[in-house]
Amino acid sequence: MLDKIIEIIMTILPFLGGNRKKRKAMAQEVKEFSELVKDQYTFLMQQLEKVLKDYFDLSSRVKEMHTEIFSLRGQLAQAAALQCINKECPQRSVVES
Repeated sequence: MLDKIIEIIMTILPFLGGNRKKRKAMAQEVKEFSELVKDQYTFLMQQLEKVLKDYFDLSSRVKEMHTEIFSLRGQLAQAAALQCINKECPQRSVVES
């Protein structure tokens, strides 16, 4: 897209009149500016890709941790119920069933 804009500007510049050196200098400035914009865009897209990759990696890790926490919570409840001293303890009978 920027290349098309540069082409349009380069096409219009000769018709604006004035000094040829000034036109060349303006064309060079426009070209340098467009290259700078392209480089910045590329850099920002790379940074965005890194952020998204890190986000999805972290999201999957959090999901795994939640799964492990729920599993451990169930195991803890079972272990706590088995520690009940009375054999007739209601918690113990639920776990053994």
